[in-house]
Amino acid sequence: MKLILTEKPSVAVDIARSLGTFNREDGYLKAGDYIVTWALGHLLEIDDSVVPRKWRTEDLPLFPEFRYRVIKSGSKQFNTIKELLQKADSVIIATDAGREGELIARLILMHAGWKEWNRTHRLWTSEALTPDVVRRELNNLKPAKEFDSLYYSALARQHSDWIVGINLTRLVSLKSSDGSVWSVGRVQTPTLKLIVDRDTEIENFKTQPYWVIKALFNKEGDLYEGWLLVGDVPEDIGEEEGEESGEEDRNFRLSRDKALLILKELEGERQGEVISVNRQKKKEKPPLLHSLTSLQREANRLYGLSAKRTLDIAQRLYQDLKVISYPRTDARHLGGSNKELVKKILRELGKEELIGKIDTAGKRVFDDSKLTDHHAIIPLAPLPPNVSADEKKIYDLILRKFIGAFMSDYEYETTTVITRLGRYRFITKGKRDINLGWKVLYQDKEKKEDKLPKLHEGYKVLKVRVSREERKTKPPPRYTEAALLKVMERLGLGTPATRADIINTLLERGYVVRKSKSLMSTPKGKELISKLRDSQVSSPEMTAEWEKELETIYTQKKGKSGYERFLEGIKRFVKDEIGNIKSREFTAPKQATKKMLDLAKSLARETGLKVPKETDFETIKNFIDKALKEKEKQLAEGLGKCMCGGKIIPFKKGWRCESCGATVWHTMFGKKMSKSLAIRLLKGERVYVKGLRSKNGKRYSAYLRIENGKVKPEFSA
Repeated sequence: MKLILTEKPSVAVDIARSLGTFNREDGYLKAGDYIVTWALGHLLEIDDSVVPRKWRTEDLPLFPEFRYRVIKSGSKQFNTIKELLQKADSVIIATDAGREGELIARLILMHAGWKEWNRTHRLWTSEALTPDVVRRELNNLKPAKEFDSLYYSALARQHSDWIVGINLTRLVSLKSSDGSVWSVGRVQTPTLKLIVDRDTEIENFKTQPYWVIKALFNKEGDLYEGWLLVGDVPEDIGEEEGEESGEEDRNFRLSRDKALLILKELEGERQGEVISVNRQKKKEKPPLLHSLTSLQREANRLYGLSAKRTLDIAQRLYQDLKVISYPRTDARHLGGSNKELVKKILRELGKEELIGKIDTAGKRVFDDSKLTDHHAIIPLAPLPPNVSADEKKIYDLILRKFIGAFMSDYEYETTTVITRLGRYRFITKGKRDINLGWKVLYQDKEKKEDKLPKLHEGYKVLKVRVSREERKTKPPPRYTEAALLKVMERLGLGTPATRADIINTLLERGYVVRKSKSLMSTPKGKELISKLRDSQVSSPEMTAEWEKELETIYTQKKGKSGYERFLEGIKRFVKDEIGNIKSREFTAPKQATKKMLDLAKSLARETGLKVPKETDFETIKNFIDKALKEKEKQLAEGLGKCMCGGKIIPFKKGWRCESCGATVWHTMFGKKMSKSLAIRLLKGERVYVKGLRSKNGKRYSAYLRIENGKVKPEFSA
């Protein structure tokens, strides 16, 4: 009997279906000579009873011999796997084809007593597990021993994270003033430092005013603008770089006095001359295919989706819908052996006309030297109907990169015009599309042309006007998840599969909050980094080096010896850090009382303001002060006119008309009413509302309107 071990029950069903008819048993599926069983993700966890239950500084550092135990919810399934292994002739590991999937399978097999590694094989593919793929890969199994180093890389990552986390979390928590748990992690703490450093830079930024001068010129009825150059003709600044640096107009900045002097000098000038026209034809190749990180960044930038949400959607598209390839990849290329697969996919997508471009795509698409475990994320089949809006968005991002990779280059022409007025030079830039090529896929969002009149060197132009414009220097933007993921990828912090969880951990631990698309550090997060600023545990560079070492354990086949050397280095590091941190105290921000939080929530309901996610004393106090002023303003000015002409005002339990007394309570028909909804009702609107609850607890939807001062539901259209 051949035993196939998968990571989840749904994958087990996919594989069993590929083998023909199968019978469902308790904890496994039987299909001919195959038995297909499953883990539940991680069935085993590190047994923390190997360390003292009581937290004491004098017990640190803790370097126990690692033992594992079955998770409470997984004991029945683990016992099923153990019994099946006793009857198995061979084992096929079919958990996710990556570092974590390898660890899950190996720990289960070893804990269950399996020792027949010569009769153990690996199913490994980037493609979704369709019946054809499963049958093909079962005939192309690899010896499990080829992946021993991948297992030791995963084990080194798990054990090092545990050692760093348990030692430094205990130490910092014991040294804190509030007795709460202060989580410290090998990757999460350097990532937090990036956010704290950016926030500190913004808080310390001193805005400086400056002025720019622009001129409007007329060439035979065609108008164009130019900007006075202070320095040399600037090179083009990329969109992301310009936004990140805030230096996009650094070549045009003037002091107020200098700007006034130049304006006065140019008052008498009536005519300018075009002294330079530089036209350049340019090509832009299609963007690279998506890795998980690039997909998460684009989804966050365009749609505000979190990294975790994007990963979850991509996993469903891969595992359940089987319309994309394996998503947890850091590659942005395909291998040379994937060309036939690409031809097949293009046919399925109805893009046969692009098949001829496969052989000319070159290493921008097909480059074996850029691959690690998996190739880039690509579509494998058309998207079925009735998927969610977010699933369609993520699929379309992947599809667009894939289709674009085999389209022609984007061709355009740039024009840089220098116009002299008096003794000053003004620059004007224009852009004209020649062939949209792959850009046609982005045309609705990104097409932007700056057309200029036909200008040539030596042309005389009339000055229409010259004016100055005041601007201010800007601090760097706060990190969005897209920007943070880009830096994490560049620094080697985490892996494509773990970066979303790292960001989520910072949010859950109260070190960071999300405000709109931005990530901001909390007082607790700032305090932790302040006290660990000179510590290596907060160093992104140190963590990046560790990630490289973990990767080389697998890529350079270092095996068990690579694992042991890595762990010894981690232990030396932890000893040093404990010595450095022991003398420090960590002061937790004073927290708001329950009474303050209740008042803040009440004021938020009345005024329509949002309560901050931070719960420290200063933040909540500032919010209460702001909300009280807003309430006072709303009481004085009102929120609008009631249908009777009276003033709508907020009060502790809702909103009412000062004249007729018509009232909308904060909670009505089992649903919380919003300020905007209350105002609409009081103004006499008939509003359709979902999620109302009847007296017997059933949900329903209805139109609401005010009649005789009271809100009543109506069910007619």
